[in-house]
Amino acid sequence: MWLNLSSTIHSLTHDWRTDILSESFDKRYVKSLIAAQAGKTIGDVLMDQQIFSGSGNIIRIEALYRADIHPLSVVGKIPAQKITKLVNEVVKFAKAWYKGMKEEYDDHLFQVYQQKHAADGSEVTVKLLQKTKRKIYFSEHKQVLYK
Repeated sequence: MWLNLSSTIHSLTHDWRTDILSESFDKRYVKSLIAAQAGKTIGDVLMDQQIFSGSGNIIRIEALYRADIHPLSVVGKIPAQKITKLVNEVVKFAKAWYKGMKEEYDDHLFQVYQQKHAADGSEVTVKLLQKTKRKIYFSEHKQVLYK
């Protein structure tokens, strides 16, 4: 009975519109939440569980690479069509990655994370973010810095 009560409380408090693996994920709603973060970096926004519930560092890094957006880009400077592409890439990569975890881990899934060279052949830059102490991987050649 306690487990059922806990599940019910979670369902009432969890916003499924922001859960990247939920069928109720609402891209339009998430894009409105992103727009409200205009002065923040997109890398920080992708780690905000109120906006992208279920996202983590690997998903952030890979989705940004696939959307051609530098992780230190300022949200308010990123074109709307790029934000749309990013939101789609977050969901697409998350589903592929979690599916791969259930089956056999696929090293080819990572195009930039922990790589010396990105999928496009460019050199990967690694930086340690001072605020969060998390590493970010990106291609300065492929990913545009919007500032």
